[in-house]
Amino acid sequence: MKLLRTAILLTLGFFGCGGQTEYRQVGGVYAGRGPDCEFRVIRGRIAEPYEEVGIIDVEAFHSGSLPDDEETFKRVVTEDVCRVGGHAIIPAIDVYGHWVVGTVIRFQPAQCARCRVPVVPKEGG
Repeated sequence: MKLLRTAILLTLGFFGCGGQTEYRQVGGVYAGRGPDCEFRVIRGRIAEPYEEVGIIDVEAFHSGSLPDDEETFKRVVTEDVCRVGGHAIIPAIDVYGHWVVGTVIRFQPAQCARCRVPVVPKEGG
């Protein structure tokens, strides 16, 4: 039993604690937003119109452990969220407090007047 436990710990050590993800497209395809884009983690209600772009499944088998806080979850999913052009992610947290899945979304400001960034006219033009 001790040998088995040691083998498991060594195997998990080879995979590291960075986390692996599996991405599944469920919506439109968008240009990426750079490798370290800014995005929101939303745990409450969303008032703005949005489109679901994809689902990120965090795989504990590869990482050795699942994220159990927002900072770790965000670090694990950033590459996928930015690569698919996401503006935010809605996490799913299991009964053990692990952040296991995230729905990547894009806001749709064309359908929401208060979501639009005001256009400031250029002087002299």
